[in-house]
Amino acid sequence: MHCFKAHVRVTFFKGTELKPMPAKESKVAGVRYYDITEAAGIDEKQFVDWVKQAVLLPGEKM
Repeated sequence: MHCFKAHVRVTFFKGTELKPMPAKESKVAGVRYYDITEAAGIDEKQFVDWVKQAVLLPGEKM
């Protein structure tokens, strides 16, 4: 997660495996972002669904 002045960015390290994929692309393969702004708010239903999907994916090996 990154916190900026205008938005909060949630990073899904295997975001290309989520259905539907979060909209924002990354330069890093497989990574997708979900930006939350005050104006747009948060799509709670979709966010919860992504988190539930992400929990089931294998973790990153560092």
